[in-house]
Amino acid sequence: MSGPVLVTGAGGFIGRAVVARLTRAGIPVRAGLRRPAPLAIAGVASTRCDLSAPAEIEAACAGAAMIVHAAGRETATMVAQLRALLDAAGRAGVERFVLFSSIAVYGTRTGHVREDDPPGDLDTYGAAKRTCEALLQAWIAAGVGRRAVILRPGIVYGPGSDLWIARPAAALRAGVLGDLGRGGEGIAALIHLDDVAEATRAAVVALQGPGPAATALNLVGPESPTWNAYFAALSLKVGLGLPRRIGRIRLAVLRALAVPAKLLGRLGLPAPTALRLVPAAGEIRLFARAAQYDTRRAVAVLGVRPAIGLDRGLDALGEVR
Repeated sequence: MSGPVLVTGAGGFIGRAVVARLTRAGIPVRAGLRRPAPLAIAGVASTRCDLSAPAEIEAACAGAAMIVHAAGRETATMVAQLRALLDAAGRAGVERFVLFSSIAVYGTRTGHVREDDPPGDLDTYGAAKRTCEALLQAWIAAGVGRRAVILRPGIVYGPGSDLWIARPAAALRAGVLGDLGRGGEGIAALIHLDDVAEATRAAVVALQGPGPAATALNLVGPESPTWNAYFAALSLKVGLGLPRRIGRIRLAVLRALAVPAKLLGRLGLPAPTALRLVPAAGEIRLFARAAQYDTRRAVAVLGVRPAIGLDRGLDALGEVR
């Protein structure tokens, strides 16, 4: 490889794990950070890379051999930030790109889901991820020799996960999340953070050899329990015992009470913490959705198979607060 791999969002939940995994594999890394922060990973050079600052993007891309784009979680800005990054990558002569997308690009689709299947209805996050994938495809088509891997991970959990560990654990403690009955019998398409990092390493290696111009890959772990089963396992992990049943009527009341509480929270005003943890409408729909994501293409292309099941993944968390 003629230069380092620029990892955007290197200080984030996924980005930090990717930087560590690439470094352990002997792959030179340039950690792109929105704000200066120590990564405590030996041998890793960091650089300012605020994706809303064109000069920082240009400097971060200069001399890079490849980009792993792990930043851009905010729906309102992710498309514009990716466009700016791709433009800078083109000017810097970067020809290889790994994009973190999401299974959210399939929207409400259920059943057995393959990479080439059309989506169901999309929420704003899924629609933005779809747009990002289309931008990358256009960037590939506009340059000779450009190639990319699009990773579509499922529910990424592991140490440091606020969204799928800390927050649901807090909701379980507060009694606003639990066994949701039929509403929790959807599939939790889990994948551990370490399996995501290993798949990213394999994608970086794959892009150094021959292959198609662009490949989209589903990333899901070896176990996909129901959401009820996941919440039960997490509840036991944090020492709460099996969670209480939350029926439809109780959940409807909680959601109604949560509306003003969440509004107060966004305004920076005092609000009951428990009510701010009540699942949002999109989460409720997710917990009921029965979708299984086909990962055979990812295994074939990357040559690695996610191996961390739920028990092992939760055991590795240590203490969950």
